[in-house]
Amino acid sequence: MKEVSTELKVGLFAILVIIILTYMTFKVGRIPFMWEKGFRLYAVFDDVSGLDEKSRLKIAGVDAGIVDRISLEDGKARIVLLIDPNVKIYRNATVYLKMSGLLGDRHISVSTGTPDEPLLKSGDTIENVIAAADVDKLLSKLTAAATFMGDLAEDFKGMFSEGDKKALSESIHNLRALTESLRNISAENRVPLHNVIVRLESFTDELAAKGPAMIDDISVTARTLGEKAPRFMDDMTQMASNLKEVIEENRASLKEGVENFRTVSKSASNIALKIESGEGTIGKLVKDDSLYNSINKMSVEASKSLDLVSRLRTYLDFHTEYNTGEGEWKGYFDLTLQPAKDKYYILGVVSDPRGSVEKTDRTINGVTTTEEETESKLEFSAQYARRFEDVGLRIGMLESTFGLGADYYFDDDKGRVKFDLWDLSAKEADADRSHAKIGVDYRVFKYLFVSSGIDNLLNSGRRGIYVGGGLKFEDEDFKYLIGKAGSLPLPR
Repeated sequence: MKEVSTELKVGLFAILVIIILTYMTFKVGRIPFMWEKGFRLYAVFDDVSGLDEKSRLKIAGVDAGIVDRISLEDGKARIVLLIDPNVKIYRNATVYLKMSGLLGDRHISVSTGTPDEPLLKSGDTIENVIAAADVDKLLSKLTAAATFMGDLAEDFKGMFSEGDKKALSESIHNLRALTESLRNISAENRVPLHNVIVRLESFTDELAAKGPAMIDDISVTARTLGEKAPRFMDDMTQMASNLKEVIEENRASLKEGVENFRTVSKSASNIALKIESGEGTIGKLVKDDSLYNSINKMSVEASKSLDLVSRLRTYLDFHTEYNTGEGEWKGYFDLTLQPAKDKYYILGVVSDPRGSVEKTDRTINGVTTTEEETESKLEFSAQYARRFEDVGLRIGMLESTFGLGADYYFDDDKGRVKFDLWDLSAKEADADRSHAKIGVDYRVFKYLFVSSGIDNLLNSGRRGIYVGGGLKFEDEDFKYLIGKAGSLPLPR
């Protein structure tokens, strides 16, 4: 095999070096290769000083393209942007000309816009452009401002002598002390000052509203006094003259009246002395401690009674229930007396359609049979109840028999789960066991409530679901009727 000549090796090495240098040039300079893909957008600036072709294009601080070309059209700079094909630019995008450092280097930054706008296609123009500040103009203005401040400081320094500077220093010190004193006074009297300001504002508003009318009233009053003052003085003079004549004519009568007043005063003094010594009915009333103690005790008891009546709360309850097991309606009226939050009394009347049972013995052909007939009856309830937070316990008479009850209140006392047990001897019609009842009451409006549950749990013959409803409300006047009835004398 023929060996490769030295010249060929040197040529291949030179070509390889040229290729590597070309690649590095494109990479380091971020110059796209001819075969790199992308789309082009256009933007127009008034001035792109410091911006060169092949400068970087950044989106959110990340390189996303280059400035492909810069040209002059109609006195403005038209730039062509070569943008990465994976980047999406929308119609409301904004292109910025920004500084890369204090040396004046520039680059292009693009805000892509929002997806609610259509996408820009290759060849479109970005309408929103924002140019960077001109550093030269900014430095020129800063230099002028610094020169002006220096001249102003020199002029200000020449205006004051040493004595003036000392006086100015003392004035500033005194002003600082005065400000501190005012701050302390304001802090100590902030609330009174605020109240005074509020009252002044209120007075000013009222004066502004009523001031014109007050001025008119004062003007009318002054004019009226000016017109009637002479006549008023004449009337006063005439009245004084008439009074003098009356006194002269009735001098004797006035003297007699003074003497009578002295006599009455002496008699009153004698009566007071007798009362003081305990004479007469009034004297005994004043001097007798036992009578005073009795009246005082009566007053205390009356005060207690009035206090009890004022604390007493009375509730009236009218409702009815229908029992599906019995097919009958049952009516209730309850009066609740609540002298304290945790204690109350319940008095009630019940209209029970199966309240009494009449038994009749009949003898036919020597065979005696007993017939039962159920009649409607009014029954009475009287219970004492105590409440422990959401739980209430009751004991007493239920429907004319001894009974027990318990309540659970929920939803801010709008609802109540109740359980009652009575007729422990099972004397009701068709009853083999005590009468037990469980149900729920719930207030749907201010005074209206509905009720449902199971009645006669222990007696299968009368067991049934009941539904009902009624009214329950507080009556303030009823408690005063009770207090009045309690103060009436008992019949003998």
